[in-house]
Amino acid sequence: MSEMNAVIFNLNGQLFGAEASQVFQIIRYQEPAKMPKMPRFIEGIINYRDTVLPVINLVKRFELGDAPVSKKTKILVTKIGDRYAGFIVNDVTEIMRFEEGEVEQAPSVVNMGTAAYIKKIGKKGEKLYSIIDLENILGEAEKKRLPTSGPKA
Repeated sequence: MSEMNAVIFNLNGQLFGAEASQVFQIIRYQEPAKMPKMPRFIEGIINYRDTVLPVINLVKRFELGDAPVSKKTKILVTKIGDRYAGFIVNDVTEIMRFEEGEVEQAPSVVNMGTAAYIKKIGKKGEKLYSIIDLENILGEAEKKRLPTSGPKA
C-alpha cells in the first residue's frame, strides 16, 4: 500500500489511528447536550461553527470500558456520509507518517462483524496500529438516527 498520514489517538490506553484525510479538524472537548433515545455511545450534540454536530464516544462504541473526560480529551471532526460528526477520543497523541510497506490491509478475520471499520494495519517498528475508517464506524441504521441540523458537509 502507498504512504499515508494518520491521526493517532488513545482510547483507554489503546492506540488507534485514522487517515488524516478523514479528519477535518481536532477540537477541544466540550460537553454535549444529551439527546433522548440515542444509543449509549452517541453522547449528544454540540455547537460547531453554528452547526449542530452529533458526537460519538469511540471508547463506548468500541466497548473499551468507561470513558472518563480529562483535559486531554479531544473531538475529531469528520464526515459520515454527507454530514459532519464528532468522535470523542481520550487524547490525540500525534500525526504519524506511514511509509510504503508500513501499511497493509487488515486481515479478513479483523474485518468481520463489529470490527468491519478496521480497514488497515499500520506498522512502526514493533508497534501495530489499527487504522479505522471513521465513515464506517456506524451502521446504516445508526447513521439514520444521528441528530441532524444545519448545513451538509
